[in-house]
Amino acid sequence: MIRQKIQHIFSSFTSMRTGSVVLRGALGEKNYILLLCCVVGVMSGLAAVLLRYFCELVHHTSTGMLPGGMWTTYLLPALPALGIFLCILFVRFWIRKPYEKSLAGVITSASNGTSEIPVEKTYSHIITSGISVGCGVSAGLEAPIALTGSAIGSNFAKLFHLGRESRTLLLACGGGAGISAVFNSPVAGALFACEILLPEFSIPALVPMLISSAIAAVVAELIYPSHTFMIQVTGWSMQNLPYYIMLGILAGVVSAFVIKTSCGIAKRFEPLKNVWVKGVIGALILYIIFLIFPMLRGEGYGFVNDLLNGNETRILTGSPAAFLFEYKWVFLALIGFLVLLKAAISPVGVESGGDGGIFAPSMFMGAFLGFFSARLIRMASLPGWEGISEKNFIAVGMGGVLAGVMHAPMTGIFLIAEITGGYKLFVPLMIVASLSCFICRKLSRYNVYKSMIAMRGGTPEQNKDVAAMEYLTVGELAEKNFTVVRQDDTLRSLLAAFMHSTRNIFPVVDTDNKLVGLVTLDNIRPFLLDDQLYDVALAYDIMSPTGPVLEYSDSLGDATKLFESCRLWNLPVVRNGMYYGFVSKSGVFDRYRDLLKNKPDLF
Repeated sequence: MIRQKIQHIFSSFTSMRTGSVVLRGALGEKNYILLLCCVVGVMSGLAAVLLRYFCELVHHTSTGMLPGGMWTTYLLPALPALGIFLCILFVRFWIRKPYEKSLAGVITSASNGTSEIPVEKTYSHIITSGISVGCGVSAGLEAPIALTGSAIGSNFAKLFHLGRESRTLLLACGGGAGISAVFNSPVAGALFACEILLPEFSIPALVPMLISSAIAAVVAELIYPSHTFMIQVTGWSMQNLPYYIMLGILAGVVSAFVIKTSCGIAKRFEPLKNVWVKGVIGALILYIIFLIFPMLRGEGYGFVNDLLNGNETRILTGSPAAFLFEYKWVFLALIGFLVLLKAAISPVGVESGGDGGIFAPSMFMGAFLGFFSARLIRMASLPGWEGISEKNFIAVGMGGVLAGVMHAPMTGIFLIAEITGGYKLFVPLMIVASLSCFICRKLSRYNVYKSMIAMRGGTPEQNKDVAAMEYLTVGELAEKNFTVVRQDDTLRSLLAAFMHSTRNIFPVVDTDNKLVGLVTLDNIRPFLLDDQLYDVALAYDIMSPTGPVLEYSDSLGDATKLFESCRLWNLPVVRNGMYYGFVSKSGVFDRYRDLLKNKPDLF
């Protein structure tokens, strides 16, 4: 019923299309796109608020079911299993098809030129990630929010029949608006869309993304004014510069570890085809880990705030092994260990059936890494330790690891700058985020999303010109002015056809119009001087095999590869086995030149 209502909502906009055409003509193309970006910003902001409220509802409901007392310690780690199995049920019996949980699918869709996201993505991740994270799966809501916003933008553009470039722009606007609504950071949201979602950057396209992100932030602030972090940082000193460089290097190494670990765990779970087996394995792993380290449950932002407020010992609350970490050096070792363990436990929850993103875990790891670095400097009494601010290092560490994992330095820099309410740490942020991104790129070629695409055999960074070739099909270029002959036609009929045709290739078909061969002048030449064969020899007797054949739905990219491999100038095209036409090498490359020459801008 919910699915039908969602589809009804989108279909109800059909009557608006006529009015939208009038509005488009009155406003002009760019102003019309800006208006749609504003609407996408509002809808993405509302989706972000809805997901936040739903996640909180699931959290309070699930924890409220526990009996309390000593049993809470042992039952609380079991709640993520509930979230995993509820998500499996939802996907299996509602979605009933492959369910991409990360932004990898959005990136692929944007890079291959289609920018199409299934309509159920406009609501499904609100349900699955809200259940997962609300029940305590170690993941974040930011990627699902960005995915939901991207789906809203894509389907909104499709509803109003916008072109590919405008559809890509609205997809990016929706994704950036979702991030903006979560952190109340419109600049970071727009930069996130540019660095992660857009296949190519365009300065003019930044304007609609900023507008969309700003509107989403306003909507979220009006309805859900609660802030994830309240960080009051202080200024930084030049004598601490070497320590920020050290933090940048550590953040880059940790970021690469996060990417490698995420891909490694995904590869381990991939051979398991039974979703229930995956769920059981993931639930058991999470229960054991969360029983000993309860601070790894959920997004973990509450524990980050404990570090910021100087209440670091609260992260041990609820752990039966808390007494082991009472000594300060052992506690510091625990902080460093949690950074690595969070990187491993987060993908387990998602790959076993839950839903969520790596955004929040990256922020968690960055905060704990920053705290670990600052506390180590202070405890070891290294030169200048008196001027070390743990809050500063926590904030900068979050930006560093996020920038490394995403390969998005601008997002990491401006997100923390906006969260901290100023630019006091702008220089350290630039140093740490840039260093982290540089080192992570050396250790891991792609960011976490593109690494997943590469691991599954996809193309992480598709050239925009190649993407344009993949979008068009050979059926659009097929030439049909070739004379078709039947396989039982005589040689005399073939000669007559040659006399009246401007082409030197003749497709031969059977009674069902299926392509069975080709006749060229070279096939006929040996029989020209023997007129006794004119009424005896048939097309079937003298034709050549068809050779390589293109399907109607093959892309121009497929045609280009086939032309290069077989060294031919013309290739036959069939549709469901039936002869359709021919496509020429010159025609393909002429169309390619036209695409490059007339390629429209995003905005």
